[in-house]
Amino acid sequence: MDEKRLDELADYYDRHDISEEIADGPLERHEPVPADQVMIVSSIRLPKPTMDRVREAAVAEGVKPTALMRQWIEERLTRYENSESPSEQFESLSDLIHRVIREELEDAGLRSA
Repeated sequence: MDEKRLDELADYYDRHDISEEIADGPLERHEPVPADQVMIVSSIRLPKPTMDRVREAAVAEGVKPTALMRQWIEERLTRYENSESPSEQFESLSDLIHRVIREELEDAGLRSA
């Protein structure tokens, strides 16, 4: 909507009383949201560079940053809930660390692939 149209609307509503129209208007009713689908707002503090990376990833995925963070949390919770034991989680982390170190050594030419 352009600025001229906004000014026209503001002028109209400044000069007209529409309280009766509002009082007589239909009340929209919405079905209640099931408890397991209610969305809760939660604040999280992230360093600016981290949030910038989240925003970049969200653009690449074609979603909003909050939707991407929600997806990541759900994925991580599913992995956590499906792991059999803390030692299994540790093994997964250990495997990741070993893979990263191996790749770094290969990139530095200190280990062959």
